[in-house]
Amino acid sequence: MPAFALRYISGPQLKLTVSDEHTVEAASLDEALRTRSDWPIERNWPGTCAWAKNPGTSLYHVEAWEGTLLG
Repeated sequence: MPAFALRYISGPQLKLTVSDEHTVEAASLDEALRTRSDWPIERNWPGTCAWAKNPGTSLYHVEAWEGTLLG
């Protein structure tokens, strides 16, 4: 089963802060992000990274769980 690195990021766009990190084994990146958040997921085309972003935040202030495929 693939492993994914998840981290919680928040703050103004030019100064994001990481405040929580986890490694999760899951069948997909969406499934891995769902272990931390119910926010809508946006992913890159190859499916190697994605984020679950709080829909109540703006372009200038971000609150999200970011996930990347390990290995």
